[in-house]
Amino acid sequence: MVTVEEVCDLISKKLGSKAGKFELGESTAFDEVGLSSLQIADIVYTIEDDHDIEFDPSKAASVKTVGDLVRLAEATKSGSVEA
Repeated sequence: MVTVEEVCDLISKKLGSKAGKFELGESTAFDEVGLSSLQIADIVYTIEDDHDIEFDPSKAASVKTVGDLVRLAEATKSGSVEA
């Protein structure tokens, strides 16, 4: 199960010392915290690898918040979204 906390931890690692400036949670938008598209892609790939799932690329590209990514991961894992 992919959790909000797991995604927030990945964001914190990407942000490094800047992470303390933000309150990370389900509604956190990736672009609001200053993540580049490459950093966002790396987070998406890490979730895929850690949970042995593969996102539909167009659906993965549309995630904007931590909650969006968690919901996509759970839907993909449960099979309600085609990989």
